[in-house]
Amino acid sequence: MCFVCSSFSWLKIAVPVLIAAGLAAAVAALSRLASEARIDVADGSPVLAAARDAGIDAAPSDAGSPDAAWRTDERGHLVRAPDDRAIVCRQPAVTIPRSDGCARGRPYPRCRWQLPEPEGDEHEIWRNTTDDHRWGRPGLVSLLLASAAEYRRRWPGEHLVIGDLDAPGPRHQTHDRGVDVDLYLPESMIARNIGGGRYPDNYEGRSAAEVESMRARVLDLAKILAVCADGQIRIYYNDPEMVRRFGAWFEERGYESSVGRPMMMHNALHRFHFHLTVPEDLAPLPGG
Repeated sequence: MCFVCSSFSWLKIAVPVLIAAGLAAAVAALSRLASEARIDVADGSPVLAAARDAGIDAAPSDAGSPDAAWRTDERGHLVRAPDDRAIVCRQPAVTIPRSDGCARGRPYPRCRWQLPEPEGDEHEIWRNTTDDHRWGRPGLVSLLLASAAEYRRRWPGEHLVIGDLDAPGPRHQTHDRGVDVDLYLPESMIARNIGGGRYPDNYEGRSAAEVESMRARVLDLAKILAVCADGQIRIYYNDPEMVRRFGAWFEERGYESSVGRPMMMHNALHRFHFHLTVPEDLAPLPGG
């Protein structure tokens, strides 16, 4: 009888403890799920609220570090985008093919630079871009090389895909003054161009945290381009949320573009790439 009494007493203590532990675990799981869909903003950079819950340090002092572990959590979700105050704009030391007019001081189109073949992982040339469509004004080519190198530095393991520069003819209504280029982040933009007129949606079926991680890369590329061109850019891209965010950041930085609004919607093809335009007098960046 005493054994039964002691067992009953033990159960009276253990059962509430087990119930409380189960409830705590359930609350924690629900909190994690909710945090994935909750996005805050700190110092102008997207931050997942889950970072605070997980105790991950996202201090601005880490900005610009090429191997900063604070960028993603253990699930690969963005914790903090790189600090836009730490953007480096320097043309890498690569060999750039130049037309004969450059040595004689001739203006465009007598003087053009060609986007060089990649010497490392900084950039990739779009699969449909031919050698004769890789020419442009020196300022544009310099900006692309510097921006690709900086994007790679800020997002290790990723790279910018660069498409047509000068490409007059049936493929483009523009791209005929040396100031236009198509830029791709195939895994991060709204859609992907996989050929054959097929454009699968990148964001469909993804969580809010995953979409935010992808958008952060696109936004950071736009910021790099803007900083390295001193605001002298126009981007066509069909993500209204990105247009809103980038426009607010651009205005906050005090930039004014001579070639139009910094980012705007355009035709349906601009779901999978940026169409970037710069002014004709954009100067090459230092370095090289």
